Amino acid sequence: MSPESPSVKIQNLKKVFNPETIAIVGASSEPGKVGFQILNNVIQNGFKGKIYPINKKSTEILGVKCFSSVLDVPTDIDFAVIAVPAPFVESVLKDCVKKNVKGTVVITSGFSEVGKVAEEKAIKDIADQNNIALLGPNTFGFVYTPSNLNASFGPQEVASGSIALISQSGALAISLMGWTMMQKIGMAAVVSLGNKADIGEKELIEYFNDDPNVSVILIYMEGIKDGRKFMTTNIKKPVVILKSGSSQRGAQAAASHTGSLSGSDKIYTAAFNQLGLIRSNTFTKAFCAACVLSLPAPKGEDVLIITNGGGIGVSATDECENFGMKLLDDPQWLEAKFRETMPDFGSTKNPIDVTGGGGCESYRKAVRIALAEDKVHALVVLYCETAITDPVEVAKAVIEEYNAAKRNKPLMVTMMGGDRSRHAIQLFNENQIPAVTEVREAISGFKSLYTWKDISSRIKEKVTVPEIPVKAKDVIERVRKEGRSYLMEHESREALEACGVVMPKWGFATTAEEAAQIAEKSNMYPVAMKIASVDIIHKSDVGGVILNIKSADEMRAAFNSMMEKVKKNAPNAKLLGVNLCQMVEGLQCIVGMNKDPQFGPAVMFGMGGIFVEILKDVSFRIVPFGEGEATRMIGEIKAKKMLEGYRGQVVNKASIVKTLLAIQRIANHVKEVDINPLIVNKDGAFAVDARIIL
Repeated sequence: MSPESPSVKIQNLKKVFNPETIAIVGASSEPGKVGFQILNNVIQNGFKGKIYPINKKSTEILGVKCFSSVLDVPTDIDFAVIAVPAPFVESVLKDCVKKNVKGTVVITSGFSEVGKVAEEKAIKDIADQNNIALLGPNTFGFVYTPSNLNASFGPQEVASGSIALISQSGALAISLMGWTMMQKIGMAAVVSLGNKADIGEKELIEYFNDDPNVSVILIYMEGIKDGRKFMTTNIKKPVVILKSGSSQRGAQAAASHTGSLSGSDKIYTAAFNQLGLIRSNTFTKAFCAACVLSLPAPKGEDVLIITNGGGIGVSATDECENFGMKLLDDPQWLEAKFRETMPDFGSTKNPIDVTGGGGCESYRKAVRIALAEDKVHALVVLYCETAITDPVEVAKAVIEEYNAAKRNKPLMVTMMGGDRSRHAIQLFNENQIPAVTEVREAISGFKSLYTWKDISSRIKEKVTVPEIPVKAKDVIERVRKEGRSYLMEHESREALEACGVVMPKWGFATTAEEAAQIAEKSNMYPVAMKIASVDIIHKSDVGGVILNIKSADEMRAAFNSMMEKVKKNAPNAKLLGVNLCQMVEGLQCIVGMNKDPQFGPAVMFGMGGIFVEILKDVSFRIVPFGEGEATRMIGEIKAKKMLEGYRGQVVNKASIVKTLLAIQRIANHVKEVDINPLIVNKDGAFAVDARIIL
């Protein structure tokens, strides 16, 4: 099914979040029980539909009539909460099928998280066979404020807003519900995924894509069950993701640079970048970004800062530069527009410093001008608490001006101070104007607006992995039949060249004369010669590498010298011949491919030399990807300036893109690929050395 057409299950999530009738199976009259808490939350939160508690031993709970089974309920049931012991969940779910229930949330624990995988698969199969949208098991439930529905055993109160929080951790989601209330951050939904037996991040993102009550999706993730499936997620709205864990799973067993560098966290980052998700590394930054992304998109790049303190203004300026955000720079215009908003000793340079003595009206005037002027595309308001100005009054003035301007551009606030400033921050958040106490958080959050603007303007590439060329497949099959786990250098060259990877002039020779003839015939000089042997991994250690050979006579002498040294240093090695490769000058890069347990083949790019050995400056993309994604991948490395004409060194970036696309053709047929180095110059990108692991 195409990403544009949601599945029946995703459509049935509407009955989960907007039901007219709810059954709570396992409802209890005992306040200490989960079944009591959920029923109480549903009632107390003001759900307007019909509520049916299911309990065989009770006739009424909290003033609501009980039924022995969902089958006894006289009307249709849209949605069921299942909070019975694990052994009874399957039979309850079968009753829900008979009742034509469209969605369920299974609160009950005791499934795959304790090793009972078969039991979890059984309820998953029932949901699949009947198109039931099933959340859980092992979840605390969910809250959906637009329908006044709190189907959870979490806190009763959640402020209404437009952020949907999806959490893999139930306990964390419960704590964040309390935290958002304290910060006065409004939520549209809080959903606990539990074991993700059925409904996961992909389904919820695609449901909230079309939910008019949700403007931003925020995800706390610990891991993904099916990375390939996740990569098909259709992203329409901003998604902020907080991923925990950065294990280097599998790195110890890797046989190449690519394998050792492709720790799972790097692959997750690649997947998020490729899908267009905005990754954050702390909860406060993630919520800050989510709140900012609820604001209108900026119409341009020019940011204006209004402050009452020089120090905090300089700090914000530094952070804008760190995050690549452009400050409005037009001194004469700024002087003409903002001089009236401050005392004589204030500054009209950007940041606009109304000074500590400027007061509430100075903020009001400056904000009004900034919101009215088309030259200002985004506004950051900073405030340091003083004895002479009440921060709550400043907040009220800014809120009034923002509402009067019909919230026509993004506005972010930082307030530093004590309790009064904290109350002012809460007032801003209550009025859907994001406010924090840290400058870096504010600018980091603001940056996500520009990141999303870039993501949403990308042309969506529909890509598939092209067929592996017959010649490359034949080489791989030949090596497999010989029982080897890796291709020799000349075999790797042959396979990759067939896929479209450009090589320098190269050859394979078994005698000194043959080596000289190959080099002469193709005008290969200067040449690098390397020993070819399935028994030798580190060639230079045994004298198996000679560089800068410039003539036929040197070639013959080098061949004979190498054979003599290698036989002496590795007497048991079977010597097949030598690999010859034209020496190429340029910038050293590395390109590779590795198989990730969750996401499958992932291609790597980075700078060679110390950048890969020490700095590990690399980026990844999940196969398949297109030209635009390959270009963004190149732009993610820290040393990208070296590819942009650094010190007059011109490189052909298009040829790197071509290499990244070509390597995908072999991705599904091998375990690891290393092209190290890939030499890039003005003429192209050339795979000087190549290794393929089966």
